[in-house]
Amino acid sequence: MITAFHSVGLPDVGILDLIPRVAAAGYRGIELNAELLPWAKPHVTPATDAATRSAIRAACAAHGLAITAVGAHIGEMVDADPAVRADAIAFVNGCTDLAADLGTGFVHILSGPQAAGARSGESWRWFADAVAATVEHARARGVEIGIEAIAGHLFCRVDDYHALRRDLPGVPFRINFDPSHLEVQGEDPGRVPAELGDLIANVHLKDGSGRFPAFAFPPLGEGNIDFPRLAALLREAGYDGAMSVEYEAQVYGFERSDDAILAEGKAFCDRLGV
Repeated sequence: MITAFHSVGLPDVGILDLIPRVAAAGYRGIELNAELLPWAKPHVTPATDAATRSAIRAACAAHGLAITAVGAHIGEMVDADPAVRADAIAFVNGCTDLAADLGTGFVHILSGPQAAGARSGESWRWFADAVAATVEHARARGVEIGIEAIAGHLFCRVDDYHALRRDLPGVPFRINFDPSHLEVQGEDPGRVPAELGDLIANVHLKDGSGRFPAFAFPPLGEGNIDFPRLAALLREAGYDGAMSVEYEAQVYGFERSDDAILAEGKAFCDRLGV
């Protein structure tokens, strides 16, 4: 496994400034955020120009950082409007093209919340169709698509991975494993490496406490997730990819300096033996 830092943790630092800081903190990889959040602008998007793409790739190479993933989260994959769903698929495909340009082979997505008034079966089919379409686009570019189960979204539980695998035979989607969203729903995150270890392509290190919708993502080690157990299960499953520190605790009132976020995340990885 390798330690990585998800750029969403320091959204106010420009990406070309963040890359050397991540490397100096001892990480071996960086994950790039393409999602627009209420508290964070993306570091990259499909609109990122060719010169910036080249500069990001060169800076990572110069500092010995692998680009481990692009987070192409967009919450309209199951919108009731087919034109909005089509735009969401186009966004993901644009992030896939970006990932190929940057030399990384993994992009992860989410479903978004079920639209008001939509039937669950209909919404599930919309998402399954979107997964099939984005995986097909990605395969032609040597990129894999992973799905992250998100609390409060249509696709949110461990069993959803099993169901989608049954519904999409021959569609090689992967898993972006974020245990925090499972923890705050009262699910056992350990089921993912135990039952679906062959599908995991990227892991987020983010803690969780409480129960959705009354929950928090506190700093690593201050929530309820048993990370040593998860690390052991991942090793048993043969996982050797990125363990990516995803700091969003500032949203829940846990303020840290930029340097502390980087240093504490790396120290946590070290304690896990990553």
